[in-house]
Amino acid sequence: MTPYISFTGLQGTKSAFCVSRRRTQVKCRATKIVAESKTFDDDWLKADTTVHLLTLFGWTIPSGVAIKAYGDTSLLAAFADAIGSNLANFPQGPALDDKFWLYLITWHIGLFSTMLLGQIGWQGRKQGYFK
Repeated sequence: MTPYISFTGLQGTKSAFCVSRRRTQVKCRATKIVAESKTFDDDWLKADTTVHLLTLFGWTIPSGVAIKAYGDTSLLAAFADAIGSNLANFPQGPALDDKFWLYLITWHIGLFSTMLLGQIGWQGRKQGYFK
């Protein structure tokens, strides 16, 4: 059976033996869609290059300070050393128990936390929240 709809409002099905037709009731409702003048701000992040650069340096410089937890070296130096030693074995990636993953996660969590807090502080000051 092949269903079809005709322009006259009749709906039916064709079969090998008979054709049945019945009238369908079509309801039309007029709706009016009104757009509000308040729309979602497309630039909701309000990203500023100044914030990105300041937070990048604001995390890179402190992560370059040597601490005892990383063997009297800095997180940045330990991370860079892990990257270099893994690049020496290039076709083979780092193992799951390699210190590279700890350094990678720690450094990036610190970077993104600094960027988030920097963006909040910059936009908050700009919009007058801290008066």
